[in-house]
Amino acid sequence: MKHLTVCTLALASVLSVFPVSGCIKAPGTVDLEQADSKNITDQDPTSSEDNDLQSSYYYLMARRHESKNEADQAKNALKKAMEKDPGSSFLQREYIISLKKEKKSEQALALAQDLAKKHPDDVENLILLARLKKGDEKDMTRLLERILELAPEDKETFLRLGKVYLDEGMNLKAMNLFSRMANIFPDYYVAYFYLGETQRMENQLAAARDSYLKTMELEPDLLEPRFRLVDVYKALGEKKNRTSIIAVLKDILDSDPGSERALIELGLLYYNTKDHQNADEVFAELGREIQKNPELVVNIAQILVPEHRYQDAATVLSQVRKVLPGNANINFFLGMAYEGLEEPDKAIEYYLKVTPDHPQYKKTILSIAFLYRDMNRTEDAVRFLEQHHRQSPADIDITSYLASFYQESDRHDIAVTMLQRALKEAPKNTALLFKLGAVLDTAGQREQSIETMKTIIRLDPKHASALNYLGYTYAEMGIHLDQALELVQRALEIRPEDGFITDSLGWVYYKKQAYDKAVFYLEKAVELSDYETVIAAHLAEAYTKTGQHQKAVAMYKKALDNAREDQEKEIREIKEKLKQLKNTRQ
Repeated sequence: MKHLTVCTLALASVLSVFPVSGCIKAPGTVDLEQADSKNITDQDPTSSEDNDLQSSYYYLMARRHESKNEADQAKNALKKAMEKDPGSSFLQREYIISLKKEKKSEQALALAQDLAKKHPDDVENLILLARLKKGDEKDMTRLLERILELAPEDKETFLRLGKVYLDEGMNLKAMNLFSRMANIFPDYYVAYFYLGETQRMENQLAAARDSYLKTMELEPDLLEPRFRLVDVYKALGEKKNRTSIIAVLKDILDSDPGSERALIELGLLYYNTKDHQNADEVFAELGREIQKNPELVVNIAQILVPEHRYQDAATVLSQVRKVLPGNANINFFLGMAYEGLEEPDKAIEYYLKVTPDHPQYKKTILSIAFLYRDMNRTEDAVRFLEQHHRQSPADIDITSYLASFYQESDRHDIAVTMLQRALKEAPKNTALLFKLGAVLDTAGQREQSIETMKTIIRLDPKHASALNYLGYTYAEMGIHLDQALELVQRALEIRPEDGFITDSLGWVYYKKQAYDKAVFYLEKAVELSDYETVIAAHLAEAYTKTGQHQKAVAMYKKALDNAREDQEKEIREIKEKLKQLKNTRQ
């Protein structure tokens, strides 16, 4: 949005996770200016002063050093203050915060946990611990719930606990929490906004409408609850609430005349209700806004495409295109919209209108090629890429993808020749080398493929794909299994959440006959890969080896359910193994 009001920014800041910032103030401490006026120096107080006075002195010195960005001196002074008053939770909290500022997060967290154990009912200690803690959501939930028991009017804890509930999918708990918050803070607009959010999630649309209206009453300049209100009205019935939706959107446009989001929704409402005159006026206004700021086309796509509103995106962009027919960005995003709608002919039509100077021009070329292939027009895809390869023979991506298409159509010799020619110009390009290694493998030249992968690893010891490819190849061949294990483990250190590398590790253990370990990693691999066919089949084989026959049958069936049409060989093998397994059990 072009113009954000102060209140809009305030809401945005409240919606974020609260960081650790500033100090928790000590009650009754002297102000820094007062400290300076009393000429406090780094000189130690006299020995006749009691420990409390000396502790206060050193604390004030720490604050003074901190104000001058003298971190080491501030920390030393704070340590002296703690020595004089070792039982002070306040000073210990200040020290923990100083560690956090130094990015010593683990040390700060350990001290905060220790402090909270010593004083389990000290709210300030618990709040500090909550700010430092990460990870265990259940532990965080218990901690925040305890803070609210001790301090039932702490706004920050309400919001953080509500976010944890939402992250854990506990929408009803979150809704009850924000309802309680609204009762305690009847004038706090954020409580009503979040209450509306949870009510909308639970399909309590009338209640959500009232909560958003209350938010707007408390903070009239906020735009976000107005957009949420539009969503609720639409969910309650677009035709029935047409007048209310128009009123809210016009209200937004009165505050922010160039709001592309409001113009989109208003134009779509008119268009979908056959009010073409008003729709044309709104889309023409949106076109004028784009002329002033071309980046708004990207904003339109970001508003609609991530929500899979492909038809809305196609409608809006097609209407705006009437005003700006030569806008390459509009053509590009129209291609994306029709690709999302699974209308490849229209997607290709608009992608072809994208000009070479567009930053996503190469993406359009590759998208067109894959759309042709998905339409079973592989030859058209190859010819299209060949044309662009002739125009840009040094383009690594086009060369690599064209080689893939040759590989898929069993023209391995052409792919190898083309890649080798490209490598003469860029002999150390690991992307080209990796593609060459893969093509050689499918062409039956496994030894050459292995040597190519070794070359990549020499050039780049952290090339995860080459490490994984070589390790998996050894496992498939049943050779060099210890080396295969080391290669795949190195790859997994680089990409720990990669389902295919995790599968390779499980498969190496399978080949080493360490079947329990194989099951462990392959179970993780199927989750990470969303039960990809080959990985699911690997797990089924490991289940068979560990005597878990029912699980094996279920996993083979899962592998078949997820199989692609081009996996004919894998489908035959899985069906045969499933048949053998059933016969064995009989």
